[in-house]
Amino acid sequence: MSFILNLFNYLLSYIYSITGDLGISIIILTLSVRILLLPISIKQKINMVKQQDISQKLQELKTRCKNNKKKLELESAKLYKESSQNMLGCFVSLIQLPIMWALYNIIIKIPMNVGTIVIPWVANIKFSDKYYIIPIIYMLVSLSPSLLSYIKILNGFSKDNNKVSMIIVGLFSTLITIKAPVALGIYFITTGICSFFEEVGFRIYMKNRCFN
Repeated sequence: MSFILNLFNYLLSYIYSITGDLGISIIILTLSVRILLLPISIKQKINMVKQQDISQKLQELKTRCKNNKKKLELESAKLYKESSQNMLGCFVSLIQLPIMWALYNIIIKIPMNVGTIVIPWVANIKFSDKYYIIPIIYMLVSLSPSLLSYIKILNGFSKDNNKVSMIIVGLFSTLITIKAPVALGIYFITTGICSFFEEVGFRIYMKNRCFN
């Protein structure tokens, strides 16, 4: 973990020496890390869709073979074997968690007291946004992937259209950024925007694959 922390610290300092703006540097570093982790993230999403499909098939199998116990056990074993392979892929995808945690730690411990043109109304990136613009933006960005489920052409690959969960996500996103330094807000918003476009791209990919 210390190696990753030192690497990100060096990269942030290097990018800052080129851009001269810490807010822009945070955005560039966050985007770079997300792009590098994109293949793992996509693999994780595909495994989750497969897992949902297996669960649905298992329920259908139990209904179809409820009077044939031997066939039910045989077919269930095949599905469980396929499920275990997909779960292994999910475990591999956990490698991105320590990387994102290290990036988060670097940003909250930024030693410089400077402003940024990204958020010109806040004098220091270590200050919180007293106008609450950052929390509102982050709330909207956090909700955006869930809203994709209401777009007909992109619907069908996720069960994230629960209104209660959307409200919880929105409130939580607002609360964690109200008192947080704007540097962290920049990181959260950039990460959220990346997640949104990643989800859009994934849904389009899955939709096209189903039609081919």
